[in-house]
Amino acid sequence: MNEEIVIEILKKAGIDLVASLPCDKNKRLTAMLPDFFRTVGLTREEDGVGICAGAFLAGRRPVLSVQSSGIGNMLNALMSLSVTYGLPLPILASWRGVCREAICAQIPFNEPLPCLLEAYGIPYRIFSSGEDLEHLDEVLAVAFERGTPSVALILPSCWGPETDCPVSYPIRRIPEVSVRLPPAGPPEMTRAEAIQTAADLVPDDAVLISNIGVPSKELYAAKDRTLNFYMLGSYTQASAIGLGCALGSGRPVYVIDGDGSLLGSSVLPVIAVESPLNLTVLALDNGTFGSTGNQINPAYDVSDLGLTAAGAGISNVRRACAKTDFIKLLEKKESGPCFIHTFIRPGNSDVSPVPLTPAEIRDRFAAALSRS
Repeated sequence: MNEEIVIEILKKAGIDLVASLPCDKNKRLTAMLPDFFRTVGLTREEDGVGICAGAFLAGRRPVLSVQSSGIGNMLNALMSLSVTYGLPLPILASWRGVCREAICAQIPFNEPLPCLLEAYGIPYRIFSSGEDLEHLDEVLAVAFERGTPSVALILPSCWGPETDCPVSYPIRRIPEVSVRLPPAGPPEMTRAEAIQTAADLVPDDAVLISNIGVPSKELYAAKDRTLNFYMLGSYTQASAIGLGCALGSGRPVYVIDGDGSLLGSSVLPVIAVESPLNLTVLALDNGTFGSTGNQINPAYDVSDLGLTAAGAGISNVRRACAKTDFIKLLEKKESGPCFIHTFIRPGNSDVSPVPLTPAEIRDRFAAALSRS
């Protein structure tokens, strides 16, 4: 079967992590991937961009396997993260909308997809048969040699007759969540003060990944270090990058994320399922979109981000409103994944941009992460 061709090529290329969201047309391949590779199941394609970025920075060789319509969902992440930092990302895209497509909604985006990839300068190759799939290694080579996303548009005709792929369903027991979190008292710290506290207290060998915009500037101003990864773009990707780093490295990984970013992401249940013991998410919650002017977000006084994390399946959720509580939680060093929901005051500090290029951030971070 042609799925075996793909598996063998991935193995020969040294692929050791796959982020995957299934398509009806490649369901046998999707079912086979976990038998051969560490496979992270996704609920949104763009989370896979961040996970693969973090994994690559930690020394892994990742691949993203999705339906082609998902490229539309992850296009900004591809350009603002993978392309901006020069991070390789081979994408196996089950190409819908062009081959006896029975679902009319698949056609408008997918049919002109090659034109879109060309417009954004993303290399791609179309695969129409099993014989074509034998050249899949060329897509992988382009990604890793050029440091770019590289897309394999794989038509349903590559797989031959559709094959039933039975799924075994274990008994489903949704865990009963009983979470006692302190009430949301008056926040003491600004985000800059919380970031300074975290920068001072995390272990020297720990990774620190900061959210886009002002948080990265504030982390640089607080304490620049080679194990800091400063995000310059890619809304919602901070915790996804942190998850990828945690899966690829044994170091402690801390993510400085925000309530706006986390509420716009689907990564929390993925973190819960993967359950990396070395991951801590510092969820700094000011109820606003800080970097765009501190506009109140839609969940300002109706949603509890800590309970959202617990409901997603993260069992170790803690809360801090006072600086002393935040310090105690950082010093406690519990096994992860930990989610420290910290209420902070709105406002941005007057800090300068991070004076590093994306390539400089990438190279010094990856080099520091590779040291034992």
